[in-house]
Amino acid sequence: MEAMVKNLQKIMLIIALMLAALICRLAYIQIAGAEELSAATRTQSLISLEGSNTRGIIYDRNGAALVADRKHYIYIIRENVFDRRAEHLLRNLDADEVSSDNRGYKVYSSEEYDKDTGKTLIREYSAYILQAAARYSDNQTAAHLIGYVNRKDSSGAAGLELMFDEQLSAFNRHIYAAADVKGNILPGRGLIVTSDNETDSYVKSGIMTTVDKELQNAVEDIKEESRDCAVVVLDSGGGIASMACTPRFNPNDIASYLDGDGDELVNKAAQGEYAPGSVFKIVTAAAALENGIGVEQYFTCDGAAEAGSLSIACETGGETGHGQIGFEQAFAESCNSFFIKLAQQTGADEIVEMAEKLGLGAKTLDGYPQESAGHLMSESERYGDAIGNLAIGQGETLVTPLQIAAMTSIIASGGTDKGVHILMEDEPGSEQVISKKTAETIGKMMEMTVTDGTAAVLDLKDEDGTPQAAVKTGTAEYADKDSVGTHAWITGYTPCSEPEYIITVFVEGGTSGAGSAGPVFQKIIEYLHESGSYSRPALA
Repeated sequence: MEAMVKNLQKIMLIIALMLAALICRLAYIQIAGAEELSAATRTQSLISLEGSNTRGIIYDRNGAALVADRKHYIYIIRENVFDRRAEHLLRNLDADEVSSDNRGYKVYSSEEYDKDTGKTLIREYSAYILQAAARYSDNQTAAHLIGYVNRKDSSGAAGLELMFDEQLSAFNRHIYAAADVKGNILPGRGLIVTSDNETDSYVKSGIMTTVDKELQNAVEDIKEESRDCAVVVLDSGGGIASMACTPRFNPNDIASYLDGDGDELVNKAAQGEYAPGSVFKIVTAAAALENGIGVEQYFTCDGAAEAGSLSIACETGGETGHGQIGFEQAFAESCNSFFIKLAQQTGADEIVEMAEKLGLGAKTLDGYPQESAGHLMSESERYGDAIGNLAIGQGETLVTPLQIAAMTSIIASGGTDKGVHILMEDEPGSEQVISKKTAETIGKMMEMTVTDGTAAVLDLKDEDGTPQAAVKTGTAEYADKDSVGTHAWITGYTPCSEPEYIITVFVEGGTSGAGSAGPVFQKIIEYLHESGSYSRPALA
């Protein structure tokens, strides 16, 4: 009997211990583990909505959003009812399938919405249609400057997205649609955001750039008239007000470009390296002036100039040449003969040294991904006959449109290098790299280019003939496999007194600076006048 009582006591003790353990577990679930288990349940009942904006916003200088400024529509349909008709209806909306790990669901996204099609999808396929902010539009503003993100993890992959990935990723979160335990979307729940930084589905924090969205949109439209074009517009402080390239690309469909053989993803303004042609004569002129050669210098142009064994034609002087021609007129009319003789008198080393002072041969925008540094002739490359090509921006010399814009900014700023920046908060230092007198002399010759030189064919003067811009045009030869072609350049600033904007236009495969790049430059000047970006007399 006593043994039975002891066994019963042991059983009761075991039961008591089990009850205590159960109570402790329930207490943990109710108190300590509630959030953990709740999070796990939520994760299992959420449908990830890729393609929605999940990063910090990139703003222009006035606080206008450059990304995530448009809403898009998300269509969610169960896989077991999805068929060709559903796919056809979605394609009619220009909807693209969103790449995700959502099992059991098809998720599509579009910028457009049609009420009747939406009703059909809801009625026949029990579709759920939600609205959210998309990171990019299919016709994204400043796409080459902004870059794009990796679809898998929303990390920056190119452009400003990569340059400021740490800042923009600081606001990262995920957007979901809520579903019950059986996978059915819960009506009325809207979008769910997992973030400590935002309280709703729209991110608001981000970075403020120097880009002017209205100007950027205008440049985007203007450049479309040129097949392969790159444009850079700087403000007077060195901020990038606009950067645009053709052809456009859709940042929502990067895969199609990666698999292709085109150059849509190349930011030609910062990554493209091209022979500068006659816009390099700004460098040659500055080197000569800084080394004591005055504007009273004259040379004779008889249609060509000799550089050792090389004979280089003067394209603007024709077969007979310009005859005796002075520094200022030679600059305005872009006389090759004069500048080759000027370079021989100045020296190749001095010209390359000046190019370095003006920012060529080095990256321009600190930290910008994939930016090219261009190339300046080495000592061996500029030896002997090569000075002929060096003088006029041919041979091995390569530059980017962004570098040419930065160089032009130095002339516009009276010889002061203010640098180039993209964030409004940045205050880059400045350095006097050439004398104010030299910069002003070159500026006056750039004005003559408009009134009496290669850019006189453009409408860049007011009614009394006063130039509204100071420019230098350029045409550069290049070799492409078995053929030879030309690129077109124009770079300058406006207005001539107290410049506010520096504009550089490059046209790949253009016929001439004034003929191919000039019209784009002129239309940008016209926009600046018409939009009231600065107060100056109207163009004739």
